[in-house]
Amino acid sequence: MNKLVGRTIIAIIVVMVLVLLIEYYRISARGTPSVAQEHLRTEKQCPESEVTDEPLQLNSTDKEESRMTKQATLSGSSITGHLNYDVWKLAVGFLVDDLRLKRDFPHKPTTRSTVQSLRVVFNEVSGDINDRGIYGHRMYGVLHPPTTGEYHFIVELTQVSCACSVEFWLSTDTDPRNSRKLLATEMPYMVAHDAPIGPMSYVPAGSTSVRLDSSKAYFFEFLEKAFDGMVISEVKWRTPLETKFTSIPPTSFAMAVELNKTTGQYVESPMATALLGPLPTLVLQSHRRTNYVGDTVFPVTPIDVLPLCEFKPEYVSKHFVAQYTGVSQVFESSVYPPDDTWFRKWTEPGTGNSPVNQKVASDVITLYKKAFDEAKIGGEVVGLHYMEQTKNKESGSRFLLEMDIMMKDGLVHTSEFVYLPNDNKLCHLSNFQWTPNVDVYLIVSLKNLGEWVKHLCNNLEDLYAQTHDDHFELVVVDYESQDMDVESILKNSTLKRWKYIKKSGPFSRSGGLQAGVDYVTNPNSIVMAIDMHLTLPVGYVEYIRRHTVQGKMGYAPMFFRLLPGYTEININGFWEIYTYGIFALYKSDWTVVGGFDVVKYTTKWGGEDWDVCDRTIAQGIELFRIRHPVEECSFTTIGRRSLHYIFAHAQ
Repeated sequence: MNKLVGRTIIAIIVVMVLVLLIEYYRISARGTPSVAQEHLRTEKQCPESEVTDEPLQLNSTDKEESRMTKQATLSGSSITGHLNYDVWKLAVGFLVDDLRLKRDFPHKPTTRSTVQSLRVVFNEVSGDINDRGIYGHRMYGVLHPPTTGEYHFIVELTQVSCACSVEFWLSTDTDPRNSRKLLATEMPYMVAHDAPIGPMSYVPAGSTSVRLDSSKAYFFEFLEKAFDGMVISEVKWRTPLETKFTSIPPTSFAMAVELNKTTGQYVESPMATALLGPLPTLVLQSHRRTNYVGDTVFPVTPIDVLPLCEFKPEYVSKHFVAQYTGVSQVFESSVYPPDDTWFRKWTEPGTGNSPVNQKVASDVITLYKKAFDEAKIGGEVVGLHYMEQTKNKESGSRFLLEMDIMMKDGLVHTSEFVYLPNDNKLCHLSNFQWTPNVDVYLIVSLKNLGEWVKHLCNNLEDLYAQTHDDHFELVVVDYESQDMDVESILKNSTLKRWKYIKKSGPFSRSGGLQAGVDYVTNPNSIVMAIDMHLTLPVGYVEYIRRHTVQGKMGYAPMFFRLLPGYTEININGFWEIYTYGIFALYKSDWTVVGGFDVVKYTTKWGGEDWDVCDRTIAQGIELFRIRHPVEECSFTTIGRRSLHYIFAHAQ
């Protein structure tokens, strides 16, 4: 009898072991096939991330409620075994934070679809010439653990030949708002410019563990951003019954929300409502974010304390200018306090704005304060906000002074041009001042750049939201774009003022920009030609006004060229000192200069900006040239400020 019992027990144990082995190999077999170049794999530790190795103890809830939630979420064969998959085109940069910077993230992806694995294949050569390599991916769904116990997760990166970053988030239940970041890996741009690195694989050292209950369901999210090359990224797990990491099988996940097959939008549900609201996964995590606070608007309110004088620059006159030599007659101005335009030097040219001599700055503000005190009008000069110096050869210097003056009615922010001749008698320029609230028209010429139009509209919408400036208008000249309905993009924006001009024939940058210039009829308005692929700082329109003087001065700022894969929160690049693609004049001055040469540069790209520069200088109109900083103002006597630039994204 004892022998029979013993044999029975042994038989039961053998059967249980066989069942466990069969289940193990059944789950393992569901993993995705190995990549073609698996023999190149070398395991290296990923860069340091924000992930903790401490196990995450998820709060348990009523099991019966959990089962009902799980059943309601996972019911229906149309969503079981699938995941929601959103893709954003024109998501520049290689950081997940760069994806979060997009104005339409996460609610307006370029495409919504479904997939059957937690695996993203990024290959930049598959994209269109105008947007390849600048995609962002968001994959999300509901996880159904097969067994209760401790689970370990990793993100595996294979065939890496690009800069990339990934994040994996897991909720304590089916509510996306309870998500916590479990994994984050960042692979920085490893070589200069866009030279590729060899394909290799990276698996983070260690993993994040979490206890999961098989009676519950858990919302999860996988975010990936890569640039310029290839990477295959996949979230894998090690279940309580396994000894190695494997792909998560389709039987263990489902879509978070169903999609309307006609509209591609979410089918209405509590989960859909939650996903359209604020989520922790969507908050910019990086400490590198720039604080985009607009600079204070400085109305021209010069206090009548200085004697008047006229500005007669010795470096400006009407004269013949040979082709493409006008740029050599444009001189840069100096700034005070010293700014941060020297902060980065990738390759030449990479220098920053030259600083105003400390003694000169001190002398100018001392002279102004002395004149103010002698005028006995009450109040006091609190301090210098910002100063620009333009030397008039050997006769003296013109200064743009921006100051804080405390009057009886409160603080006044002044912005005025003054002149300091060699005899040290500071005077207010009667014939050289900028005009506040003048209309500014921003002109772009394009074809098949719909995503960049959306980017520009979002950029200007943010500008308006912070400045409430009603005196600027976007003018888009479109050469029959086929990628998107550009006019609809403008109609769907919140821009207060815009104009869509449709042109036929081959694309012409000069022809399109001139069509925009011709659209403006008011001679007392400022017209600025700008490039696409730009991110403009919040105070940009006001800065245009302060540096464009009718009949006297145009504005051609330098911008910061970001290297491929970098963005305004992850900066690397150089200053473009040779291009004049951003160019502002009053409409009356555009008429005098003659505008863009649409005959010589019909379809030719390049040279049209230098040509306009030649004819502007020939008419005796000065061009103000500076590496554009927009000051985040601080009301101190002499304050150092963090600066915001005009960023040009890699094309």
